[in-house]
Amino acid sequence: MSAAAFARELGTSLPRVVRAIERLGLEVRQDNGRMALRTTDVGRLREELGDTPPRVPGLTPTEVAVLAALARAPLGLTSARTVAERAGVSPTTASRAIKSLRGQGLVTVAQRTLPAGRARTVELIRLDYGSPRWQRLADTIAGARPRPRRRRTSDRSVPPRLRHLFWNTASSQLHTDRAGGYIARRLLTVADPEGLAWGAANLTAADWRHAARTRGITPRRRALALNYAATRSRDDAPN
Repeated sequence: MSAAAFARELGTSLPRVVRAIERLGLEVRQDNGRMALRTTDVGRLREELGDTPPRVPGLTPTEVAVLAALARAPLGLTSARTVAERAGVSPTTASRAIKSLRGQGLVTVAQRTLPAGRARTVELIRLDYGSPRWQRLADTIAGARPRPRRRRTSDRSVPPRLRHLFWNTASSQLHTDRAGGYIARRLLTVADPEGLAWGAANLTAADWRHAARTRGITPRRRALALNYAATRSRDDAPN
């Protein structure tokens, strides 16, 4: 497949595809200067660029991406920055989309106090699942898979913004490769939406299954952990 044909199939621009090819170091240029993409190249580019959100009348592509990100966080997200990371857009763009979607009755923003060593008040951003319009859009939005923004720091350990959830935990237990199961269990116990969103993206299926087997986890949270495990298993499966 040519780079231009792939760009058309993905619904994006050729320069964006070329930049991704160069970023990934794919050797696709032929002697005549044209680019020919093998099946493996196409798979890596899809993983890098994500799928273009479906067209939805009355919504911008960014609004569709934000809805898709929130649909994958049923407990909600606690900041526009987190929504931006999950939707693959900038925080400013995400904030505008959230404001617009709130005005359209598709998103709610409410104050919530979370226990995290100390009480913390956050703005919880959630889909309005009771909205008649959302019920009409749900099947369409379910097909959208936005590409999360790359973080500048490593996510092999709990990021600073979430350390308050582990107020009584030794620093050695904050690394995902050493204590992923413990981290998953703490996130389930505290039920901080932003923490769960981070864990869903950065902990392994084995971590979530370990957490589901531990004592003291309610059936509802056990089901959530197993759902995260199943999702990670699908995401990690070869194309």
